[in-house]
Amino acid sequence: MKTSPMATSLLFFLILLSLSSSAVASSATLLLTAANTLSNSGYLSMALTLQLAASAGLDLDSPTATIFAPSDTAFFQSGPPSLPLLRYHISPRRLFVKTLPYLHRGTKIQTLLPNYSLTVTSSPASEGYTSINDVRVDPNSVLDDGSVIIYAVDRFFNLTFLEAEEAPAPAPVAGISGQPHRPFGSVADLLRSKGCSIMAAFLDAQLIGFNRKTALTVFAAVDDAVEDYARNSSDYSAIFRQHVVPRLLTWQDLVALDDGTMLPTFEEGFMINVIKMGDVPVLNDVPVADQDLYQSRFLVVHGVNRLLTSQQQMVRQEEDPVGDQEDGGAGFTDGFVANVADQINPQGFDDYH
Repeated sequence: MKTSPMATSLLFFLILLSLSSSAVASSATLLLTAANTLSNSGYLSMALTLQLAASAGLDLDSPTATIFAPSDTAFFQSGPPSLPLLRYHISPRRLFVKTLPYLHRGTKIQTLLPNYSLTVTSSPASEGYTSINDVRVDPNSVLDDGSVIIYAVDRFFNLTFLEAEEAPAPAPVAGISGQPHRPFGSVADLLRSKGCSIMAAFLDAQLIGFNRKTALTVFAAVDDAVEDYARNSSDYSAIFRQHVVPRLLTWQDLVALDDGTMLPTFEEGFMINVIKMGDVPVLNDVPVADQDLYQSRFLVVHGVNRLLTSQQQMVRQEEDPVGDQEDGGAGFTDGFVANVADQINPQGFDDYH
């Protein structure tokens, strides 16, 4: 039986499409596994960034990768990276722990950002430590699962890095600078000063690149409450989604709500039940501790000392902890992006600065 040229072309296209879809799915799995490990190793900001990148379809272009993970302090100082800057922190080559110390000064390391390479600037043999782009690299990997290896770095690599003897740097990537942008920087810094650094990391890392302004109310939980819950769940973004309401609610608005009012959140199916004890609004049995921590035309933040997770969900978490799942990365989901991607765009939110 003779196959027509059109049928052959269609079959070839479908094969390519299948391979492409498999590659993207594989990349997402690798990124989510890395994010899960980072969140459990004290690199929450980078974990959230990788999770968001996986949801946005970042393709590693390789079954292996090396990821350089800046510390939470680096995110605090500089804010979250743009997508091109994130790609600059990922190499499609796997740099073994035993290989890294033997890379000579001047060695180029390929990255996912086209035409941009990292440069080894010191090595244990000469300086006693390894640095890349003049940023010190921890020689002990955070993760090495045979496919992805992660190294911790003190700060972000600079896209404009250039050694004196090198040729001119590649042309700048359109629309970005060498440093991250912090659309929610002022809010995040305020929350950190109030003991809500983990919720601040959610603001810094999660609300990037969405499409439309929406009024938001955030109920920011203190770090201790989030850390206690996180022992039973690696899905940090679910915590954030449960504490964000797509509606502007100042303290006066909360007090004016009728007892039994149910507020929807960005976590599908998760509601906040509002009642009042005297003049204090109580949300899912949790009193609001700090009113109007931050207020603008599009964002209000209140403080709470416990998570708003319902008692029923707490019992379910204790009986079946997500952290015990065998797939390693299944605790991370892209539900936040799916629910909010068409609703928020912090770019141009002048009130957030």
